Parts: sequence; C-alpha cells; structure tokens
Amino acid sequence: MSQLPNGFRVYDSAYPHFITCSIVYWIPVFRREDYFLLLADSLRYCIERKGLRVHGYVIMPDHFHALSSVESGLLPDVVRDLKKHTSKAIAGKLEEEGRTLWLNAMRRAAGASGGVSVWNPDYHPEQVHTRAFFEQKLRYMHENPVRAGFVNDPSEWRYSSAAAYYRDGESLVPITGIEW
Repeated sequence: MSQLPNGFRVYDSAYPHFITCSIVYWIPVFRREDYFLLLADSLRYCIERKGLRVHGYVIMPDHFHALSSVESGLLPDVVRDLKKHTSKAIAGKLEEEGRTLWLNAMRRAAGASGGVSVWNPDYHPEQVHTRAFFEQKLRYMHENPVRAGFVNDPSEWRYSSAAAYYRDGESLVPITGIEW
C-alpha cells in the first residue's frame, strides 16, 4: 500500500485506479496538438517500458483522467515518473515558445525550490472494485469534452479512449481491456 500526501491510497497497483492529474493553476497547456501528443507519447512510453496499463483515458486542456493499473511495480512510481518527464518536456516547450506568463506561474507554484511545477502534486487515485464503478468513471471521463463544449459526441474527441470504446475506433494511447 502506498500512502499519498493528500490522504488517498493505492492499495494494490494491479487493480485499476481512476486518476486525475491536473496542471498547476489549471493552466490550459494542452491546447495544441503537439502538447496533446507529448502526453500521449509519454503514456505510451510508460505502457511499453514501465508496465502501465491504460484501460481508458481523456486528455483535456488542463488535466487528464485515466483508468490505469500496473503489471508489476507501483502505480505511484509510474505516475511520478510520467509527471516528472512531461514536466521537463512541457516546461522546455513553453520556454522555447517564450510563454513567460505560464512559466512564471509554474515557478511560483514551485515555491522556494526554485524549479518549475507543471503538475499539481496529487492525482487522487480511486481503486476500482466493480464493473459498475469502472463504467461510471469511464463515462465521466469520456463525457468531459462534451461537457466542456468541445464536441457533441464523446467519440469525436481525439484525445481520449472514447472512440475505441464506442465506435471500435482507434486510440492515440493503447487500451488494455479488463475482465470482470
């Protein structure tokens, strides 16, 4: 069992967990294709090299949700590594583009450390024990772009697993099925 600073716990990384990772101050970093793909590529890397299993996901402009588990190892370690890698990559891209307003906010979020905080430190893992809870979280995730007014149908949002679930379409991030 891994205790997180916010009181949430990962009891067993092999079970799916619903996680939410948000950008500090809800800055909408993921507004362009290259930023969306940066996160999708990092998720794929964690799948290939760190044993991450993604059962569903959605990437929004200022956060992402995932239903995920880990083959071997610990989910908190994989999430930490994912956030660390993407933090460096996002901060580097923002620096290249001269996005000083966002970078200054991220430096402020880092506080006295003198670094840059891209992600909020928590990710609120909720262990999934039942098919009903899994399906509820999956619908919630997939409906995010609809609620935000980006699309009318969840499967139209390219940056989620909705098309793979509802239209037998493709997903930017490989999806691992789950058996109940």
